[in-house]
Amino acid sequence: MTDATTVRRLQVSTLAKSEIRRSLVSRRSLPVYVLVGMPFALMVLRALFMPPSMRADAIHATNEFAEVFHFFLLRFVVFFANALIFVRLFRGEMLEKSLHYTLLAPVPRNRLVWGKYLGGVLAASLVLIPTTALTYLLVYLPHGSAGIRLLLSGAGISQLASYELIVVLACIAYGALFMLAGLYFKNPMVPAILFLGWETLTPFLPNVLKFLSFIHYLVSFAPVPVGLGAFALLADPVPRWIALLALLVSSAVLVYLAGRVARRLEVTYSAD
Repeated sequence: MTDATTVRRLQVSTLAKSEIRRSLVSRRSLPVYVLVGMPFALMVLRALFMPPSMRADAIHATNEFAEVFHFFLLRFVVFFANALIFVRLFRGEMLEKSLHYTLLAPVPRNRLVWGKYLGGVLAASLVLIPTTALTYLLVYLPHGSAGIRLLLSGAGISQLASYELIVVLACIAYGALFMLAGLYFKNPMVPAILFLGWETLTPFLPNVLKFLSFIHYLVSFAPVPVGLGAFALLADPVPRWIALLALLVSSAVLVYLAGRVARRLEVTYSAD
């Protein structure tokens, strides 16, 4: 390994570690922790008020978690947790008036972008992977020993692994999009909410438009299908290798575009 390669790796690693600390151990991380606490509260309420007949039916938990994951965890918790983490990679430093220190470092702008992006992906994954696993556990626990056996079975562990893969891919894809939005817009949450509307409407869009949505590719990895309503337009599922390629390539393009924007970035705090 050459000295230049070692320097590049050290720079990206240092930037990533710095972003992990900023995202997980600072005031900016509080909204993220409030957000990921919502599914726990929901599952505790479910356990407290679950009818005895439903408590005796452990099989029901599999379909129930699938619905919670599709309609609440993925489309709300994972989506907005990524928005909160990634739009602040640059916009947060602008608001804190500390970005000029980062830009003064002798690091090429595109490497700076990749370092921050990698730190954001790791930080989001460190929060959202345990959130998904604990929510999965809390769905099965109220069903007693039958639920535990189902949870620890080969099928239960395989399903959890598939859900975790979806979460990681969502962090990669949504993260790239929100980091770019943070560089373009003074208030990136507005385009984030508009994009959430697009993602929510995806099942009801023609096939050609479904391919412009991340959620269309993410649900290809879902181990348990869920019903999307009578008005949803059915489409053939995307083969997993195509879905994986589409998510990774589109994320790389978005990060590349963020690097192009960062090269022209000038700090004018008075304008923010």
